[in-house]
Amino acid sequence: MNLNDLYNSARSGQPTAQEDLFRDLSVRLRVIANQKIWDENDAEDVAQEALAYIAREYSKIEIRTSFAAWAAKVLDNRVLSYIKAKRTQKERVEALPDTEQYSAIGDSDAELKVTLLDCLKKIAQSNPRYARIINLHYQGYTTEEVCGRLNMTPNHSYVALSRARSMLTACLEKGGVEL
Repeated sequence: MNLNDLYNSARSGQPTAQEDLFRDLSVRLRVIANQKIWDENDAEDVAQEALAYIAREYSKIEIRTSFAAWAAKVLDNRVLSYIKAKRTQKERVEALPDTEQYSAIGDSDAELKVTLLDCLKKIAQSNPRYARIINLHYQGYTTEEVCGRLNMTPNHSYVALSRARSMLTACLEKGGVEL
């Protein structure tokens, strides 16, 4: 039986027709998706999205000409959406600044280290909790761990971290910490 006959049988209510329809359709959509998208995992995801849409919509609409053509068009739309998303992601990655220009600001830049340490000391004099939350965050502690160490709620830790970062930014730009 071809897909159009299986579709008509499933629409008429034959017990195993829907299962047969989606089993055959699943195989076909996976093969076509693999031919259009060369990444096996992504092709599987796109085929699953198309199958989910078809499963939701096939009983709601009446297809007079070809169910197979409609299903292929649904898959084509999902493939196009996938390609567009990949292109957008690639453009975003390419738009990121080149990390090589920032490599000079690594651990070897002693002047930056001295400036940062000086600013952290100024922040610690102004508000020791702010200096501590910046240090803990920099060291990679999670929000829960920081909250446990400083006895604060997550919301309060976000506010304190934001204020601490603002103080650090002001110090780096202006050379001092404003209260």
